[in-house]
Formats: sequence, C-alpha cells, structure tokens
Amino acid sequence: MQVDMKINRPRGTYDLFPEELIKWQWAERIAKETFGEYGFSEVRTPIFEATELFSRSIGKFTDIVEKQMYTFRDKKGRSLTLRPEATASVIRAYLEKGGEQGSERFYYLGPMFRYDRPQKGRFRQFYQIGVELFGAAHPAADCEIIFLLNDLFQKWKLKKFEIQLNSLGCAVCKEKYRKALFDYLKGISLCKECEARKQKNVLRVLDCKNPACQSYIEKAPKVTDYLCDDCSLHFEKVKEYLNLLKVPYNLDSYLVRGLDYYTRTVFEVFLPELGKEIAIAAGGRYDNLIEELGGRKTPAIGFAVGLERLIANLDGPEKKKSPLYLASLGEEKILKETMKLAQRLRRNKIQVIANYEARSLKSQLHQADRLGSKFVLIIGPKELEEGTAILRDMKGSRQTVIKRENLIEKIKEVGKV
Repeated sequence: MQVDMKINRPRGTYDLFPEELIKWQWAERIAKETFGEYGFSEVRTPIFEATELFSRSIGKFTDIVEKQMYTFRDKKGRSLTLRPEATASVIRAYLEKGGEQGSERFYYLGPMFRYDRPQKGRFRQFYQIGVELFGAAHPAADCEIIFLLNDLFQKWKLKKFEIQLNSLGCAVCKEKYRKALFDYLKGISLCKECEARKQKNVLRVLDCKNPACQSYIEKAPKVTDYLCDDCSLHFEKVKEYLNLLKVPYNLDSYLVRGLDYYTRTVFEVFLPELGKEIAIAAGGRYDNLIEELGGRKTPAIGFAVGLERLIANLDGPEKKKSPLYLASLGEEKILKETMKLAQRLRRNKIQVIANYEARSLKSQLHQADRLGSKFVLIIGPKELEEGTAILRDMKGSRQTVIKRENLIEKIKEVGKV
C-alpha cells in the first residue's frame, strides 16, 4: 500500500519561485544602492537570539513578547527565540563587537518570525529590510532617516504613500502621558484585550482597531500635550527640517508603535488603499535601548520595511532577463566546444543556458522557448568546421551566421542579450 508522504509548508509561510523573485531582487537592489548613498553598511545577525534580548528590548507586556514569539529551549535548556524584529539583534552585535563611540550606520535584510494569525500582508515568517543609525541625537538625523525612507519609496515607484508622524517624548514625558491616559480610561469599558492592556501597558490601548475602542481613543489625551520643553523643541525641529526638504507627512497624535523602546520621534508609512491598519514601513528613535542592553547611553534611530507588503504593491520589473540558449548538435567534440563557449560567454556577462543532452534541434528550440530565451546560438558539425555559429531570433525565426572569433560583440549587437 502506498503511503501518502506529502508534506505541505507550515501555515503562515510561503515559497518564492524565480518568476516571483524578480520584484524582490529589484526592490532589494534599489534599497542596497540607496543605503550605500547614505553611508550605511550591511550587517547580518543570527535568526535566533537569547529570549531575554527581546523581552528586555521590546517589552514583556507587548503583544509580540506575550503572544507572538517563537521561543524554544536548546539541548542545554537555554531559552532561545527566533527574532521577531532586527533592532535588538543589531544592537547586541554592535555591543558584542565593542560598541565603538561615534556614529555607526547599519542596514539589514532577512526573515523575522512572529506567531500571528495569517492574513493578507501578515505572515509568520516575513522579511524586513531596514536601517539603524547609532550615535546621532540631533533632530536633523531624524529628518535624514525619514527622508531616506521617502527617497526609497519614490525609487520603488510607489506614488501614493503617506508618512504619519508623532513624538512620544522622553521617558519622563511618556510616564506623564501614561498616567494621563490611564486616568482618562478609568471607568470606560473597553474590549477584553484592551482591559488587560490598560492594566499592564496602557499605551497599547492606542493600537486597538476595535471600532468601539477607537471611539474613545479619538477623544483621549494627546501625547504631544505632555512633551517637556526639550522634547517639544526636538519635535518642532524635526518638522521644520522635513518642511525644508519638502518631505510630506501627516501628524498622528495617537501613533505610539508596538514596541516599548521608542522615544521621541516615531513614524509609519501607509498606502491609502490599504488603510491605516496595515503599515508598510515604520520606525523611530530609541535613545535608551542601547544603554538598557548593556552599552553606554547612545542616541539611535531607525526603520524597517515589510517586504511582503511592499512587493505586493510594486509595479517594478515583472520579467526575468532572457537567457541565451546554447544548442549543440552532433558528436563529443561539438559538446566540448559548446562547454568552452558557454564559459566564455558567461565571463563576458552574458546569461547562458547550455544543452548537453542528445536532443534534436527541434527539441532544443522547444526547450529554449519554454525557458523564455529570445535567442538561440546553434553549433553543429558544419559550424564547428567553419568556425561559425548560428544566432536564431526566436520571435522572428530569423537566423544570422556569426564568426566565432568576434562572437561576443556580434551577440551583444545583434542579439541584444
């Protein structure tokens, strides 16, 4: 009896094939080039860390830590967690390397993991690309990071996006606001989840999308009314510099972000057609986090972009580059010539798929068409003897005989590959 051994991918994950990766690779290339223009260098960290790193940085009473982390124990009983976000990991790596003083600029790209209910734009394994700037306290740094994000979205050709901006103030401001918000919510009946949030971490109530809770949130005190003079001045300067550089933004006095480590400037990017429930990118300042994780007090700011949500809304390249198909007909010496020619072409940056099997020309042309090749280079006994090759245009069925000594130039000229 045959046993059914089919195994499906885990819920909340997905597979990506070459035709789907075209936009991903294009978006990643644009991001890396842009990060380089702003002086950021790539850093790569493990996909799992000590659980304490995330519970201390994100906040133990956040939804991420309480409900969404993939946590397990290794064979020595140590608690480890698949990273739910990258900022804490980058800081840990920075501190472990020595945490040199001065400005440091890093960018990262990779998978994150959260056990969340899968839905459109939300997965249990998802990808983020982002930047972290350490050692810059001036509000101009906030402006530069937001300008960088705005620059990225324009290069990705996303025309209709909105930047939402707010300030949470410093630790003192946040504590005053927490008390004011808690006092306001006293006696108000919220949803079951928000009732728990109210006691544990009242700022999380502002994240609730429940319409009944939203009606109360819209009348709640605004965090910007509780900013100290320094934080208020910082926020005014951020807005002034954004206006100077003509970066459009909207103020959202109830934007708090879902991570506890944020201070002062916070921001999110939305696409209007998706609504405010799905941020496509987000970030802000976290001036206390490096110190809380064992380093010196170091101002910092960064952002992350959710690649799944981004890619789903891109109009970038949809077709992969057409490879040149190299068809060989006949005996062993033709095969050897084909192998040498394929390597010569690749060294000259020409994408090649070579046939090494005993197939008829008709079969090879059919395979070239299936692979999306616009041109086929054919070598048979006659071409081998005469030192030539035939370049066939698959669309027009036209053929050109080319001398092999100037093959590279002619292929690039005639074949445009």
